[in-house]
Amino acid sequence: MFKPSMCSRYGFCLLLSVSSLLQADGFRNPPVGAASQARFGGNFAYSPDLSAISLNPANLVDFDEQAVMGSLTFCYSKMTFSSDLGPKVETEDPWAVLPALFMVMPPAENEQWYFGLGVTSPYGRSSTLPDDNVFSSAAPYYTQLMSLQIAPAFATRLSEKVSVGFAVNLLYSELNLRQKYPWSLATGVPGLPEGKTTFDAHGTGIGATVSLTYQATENQRVALRVQSPIKVDYRGNLDVTAIPPGVPAAPQSNFETEITFPLVVALGYGMQVTERLLLETNVEWVQHSTFDQLDLDAGVNSPLLPAASIPTAWEDNWTFGISASYVLNPEWVLRAGYIYLESPVPSSTMLPTTSEQDQGVIAIGAGYTPRPNHHIDVAYSLGLFSGRDVSDNINPAFNGAYDFEAHLLSLNYGYNC
Repeated sequence: MFKPSMCSRYGFCLLLSVSSLLQADGFRNPPVGAASQARFGGNFAYSPDLSAISLNPANLVDFDEQAVMGSLTFCYSKMTFSSDLGPKVETEDPWAVLPALFMVMPPAENEQWYFGLGVTSPYGRSSTLPDDNVFSSAAPYYTQLMSLQIAPAFATRLSEKVSVGFAVNLLYSELNLRQKYPWSLATGVPGLPEGKTTFDAHGTGIGATVSLTYQATENQRVALRVQSPIKVDYRGNLDVTAIPPGVPAAPQSNFETEITFPLVVALGYGMQVTERLLLETNVEWVQHSTFDQLDLDAGVNSPLLPAASIPTAWEDNWTFGISASYVLNPEWVLRAGYIYLESPVPSSTMLPTTSEQDQGVIAIGAGYTPRPNHHIDVAYSLGLFSGRDVSDNINPAFNGAYDFEAHLLSLNYGYNC
């Protein structure tokens, strides 16, 4: 006999897994651009490169020449979970690549507006566990959230000291999940083949970024950025395999859910201490609490789900950082930064595929200008983790010790036309 309550217990983790995807900052990916990443923690009062389009479009007024820039960020992220019940599991395929492309055009003569365009991947990462791990029926063994954002940006000077900018954020996102389904437990009939559930969906959303930069003195700047939330309605299919006879389920059904990527308010202060030394500090508030539940609709396969809505209980979080940049000579610039990231994901709703913790990040990098119109930048960042012990998870199997490792390597090439 089919037992919806038993199936609901397993479907619960299937869909709750769209949460953090092995990041310490919720859905958000690290900053794009090697120069910006090397100044992790202080990178938008004084913008180091064309990533200003994403970080602070008001600073497009600093670029007096038409320019383009390409960037690649290589991400390594690994998690090891040791359950209090004994089993241990760690992530596979820890590598991911985040590309980005930027261009800026200064105004023509007698015009005032600067134009920029950024193509980035601002949200999402992936996590893969062995498909035969002991948790594969209670949590996804594969989770992937991908995004592509196209952002046209505009900026102008209101006065000698004040510039403003805004960008329209056009977001496309895909969500993919894989999980085993234990039909024997769900139906109470021993010996049934194990099934698999596969969820593939995509959606679009639109938001905006508004920013202001104030040149307080000749050597000091204050910048404010507000990035609106973006709601993405995901539409796709839920595929189910090895359905036993008599079970009211379909091999494929429509599936719908939504995710709202957060509102971000950021403040930056920078000081040109000397002609060569620049210091900057940034603080951000991120409204992750809007993601307090996950609404689900699987059509004819809804009995496989726990409820029409699953609590996620995310919390608002803060980031704090500082950076430095030092010009060695006309060809070389050295950069370094530190940022502290609070995790918005409470321990009560963590899964092995979605675990994260508060962390610090240290970054170093360098910029090289072999010719006036060519710019090459490199940056390396290291996540500082102490591990996270969980004892209050809603699923006792996910109580235990979580250990993390994360590295970022970014490369830029820019050309002034």
